[in-house]
Amino acid sequence: MAACERDAISWYQKKVGAYDQQIWEKAIEQTEMKGFKSKPKRKGHIQADLIDVDLIRGSTFAKAKPEIPWTSLTRKGIVRVVFFPLFSRWWIQVTSQRIFTWLLLLYVMQVVAVILYLAMPVVNASEVMGPMCLMLLMGTVHCQIVSTQMNKTAGNNGLSRRRRDGASDELSSEEDAEAVAERILLRQHVEGASSDNSYEEKKKQCPDSRSCVSVGSRSCSVTRRDSESTRQDSETEDMLWDDLLHGPECRSSCTSDSEEETMKGGRRDLKEDVFQQNHLLWLQNTSPESAKVSALIWEGNDCKKVDMSVLEISGIIMSRVNAYQQGVGYQMLGNVITIGLAFLPFLYRLFHTDNIEQLCSISLKELLHIFCGAPASIPVIVLSTINFLERLCLTWMFFFMMCVAERTYKQRFLFAKLFSHITSARKARKYEIPHFRLKKVENIKIWLSLRSYLKRRGPQRSVDVVVSSIFLLALSIAFICCAQVLKGHKTFLSAAYNWEFLIWEAALLLFLLRLASLGSETNKKYSNISILLTEQINLYLKMEKKPNKKEQLSLVNNVLKLSTKLLKELDTPFRLYGLTMNPLIYNITRVVILSAVSGVISDLLGFNIRLWKIKP
Repeated sequence: MAACERDAISWYQKKVGAYDQQIWEKAIEQTEMKGFKSKPKRKGHIQADLIDVDLIRGSTFAKAKPEIPWTSLTRKGIVRVVFFPLFSRWWIQVTSQRIFTWLLLLYVMQVVAVILYLAMPVVNASEVMGPMCLMLLMGTVHCQIVSTQMNKTAGNNGLSRRRRDGASDELSSEEDAEAVAERILLRQHVEGASSDNSYEEKKKQCPDSRSCVSVGSRSCSVTRRDSESTRQDSETEDMLWDDLLHGPECRSSCTSDSEEETMKGGRRDLKEDVFQQNHLLWLQNTSPESAKVSALIWEGNDCKKVDMSVLEISGIIMSRVNAYQQGVGYQMLGNVITIGLAFLPFLYRLFHTDNIEQLCSISLKELLHIFCGAPASIPVIVLSTINFLERLCLTWMFFFMMCVAERTYKQRFLFAKLFSHITSARKARKYEIPHFRLKKVENIKIWLSLRSYLKRRGPQRSVDVVVSSIFLLALSIAFICCAQVLKGHKTFLSAAYNWEFLIWEAALLLFLLRLASLGSETNKKYSNISILLTEQINLYLKMEKKPNKKEQLSLVNNVLKLSTKLLKELDTPFRLYGLTMNPLIYNITRVVILSAVSGVISDLLGFNIRLWKIKP
């Protein structure tokens, strides 16, 4: 049905556009319909010694992205959490057997807690709802993180089903053989095959490799059938829940679309592999003169010169970052806050008892009554214990994810810090990294390439998903707190869940400030124009010492000036991804949250303040 709607929209769009056309536009469309098949063609090649603007921006080094909309991923995450045991194979695939067992135990405990609460609602509802919300949130976040792997798995499953909707195994093995042969040929290019072999010789080797691989593929067809039979259970499991994961119309409307897409799946995967391999082929350019820079390295007190590529320099920088001893301050802070939030309901009831002066002489029965929030009985004790363990484990998991995001941002900062030290001889020797000056145009190209490459290394989208969830959770809690204060600021602190909201908000804001600080410092390191200005001064000093090379050095100086202008134009101030990636979130932030904060401040101060009208 979705395909029919797309076709109808496209048909009507062309129909309406036909009324606006003049004769010249119709003539152009007729020419475009003829295409370029009749045009004479000649062999061409891409000039690898030139750079694109994508290289400066960093989009040259593409990262994996999900093809499924975030609304569909959110629905999938909720369904996979609510029906957790039914998606056991999927959870084991994206986590591990031990983690799945632990999560299954938490899920069973949560179900028992809900059943006990519905049977006897004697405890506070927030103690049961809090862990449930955390479980749904983290399940959705994890589904967003592994969405790139889900795309590949779904494509492979669809392809295997198609090879079973009447295609022969021999035909599929030949397709695999062609794909493997192409990858082998690309790998030979990337690893730098000997320059003696010409392109024609490699092309002659390609049919041989295809025939060899095809023979091997036919011999492994039985093994493939066995492996596909083991995957039938997981595929059946996914098919049972397609209506929940993809919407009620997916089974009937998307079948033909999925068949067409899976027919192209193998070719598209091969093209993506070729595209990704070309990035590595570009980095490992076969021309040593244009792909490497003469850098200085230190071995003890000895200074030696060596030709190094972008990958080699970045590898040394990454090894220095990986060897850096990370601090555990934020991990300890997260553990302390986790323990405090787990004991918060008990501590709140303990300090709001009538006989607070007689805490030392309180009996065990009274202590259990305070811990459970109700008269102690076996079901109530079980319910309270489960709630405590759920709060402790799930809160720790969420703060663990925040610590992962903090460490990733710290590593990004260290990448930028070491990169900014490459052109400084003293700091390069101190941190044991290569050193080179921007005294040649080729050196500037390597420097720009290295800058873009390091900016794209490490976790990107997955960590940004975590940061976005932290940001959205902080916004939601801020909105709830503002609504509670507007409802009655004198009774705001009389509820235990409001104290819990305040602790969560303070902890989330603390982590967000840390991430914003690291991101801002990272951006400053990469956008440090003073490095280029210093190199321009060095060029003028060289001109004074070597007047015979003034023309060559002036050319490099002009390129440095252009690089400075280009970096100023392309670089933008750092902002948290959760706020800038989605305009909807930005509008909610300005209108809803700021209006709620304005209402609270206006109520407390006695005059109206409209914060949402402040321009960013």
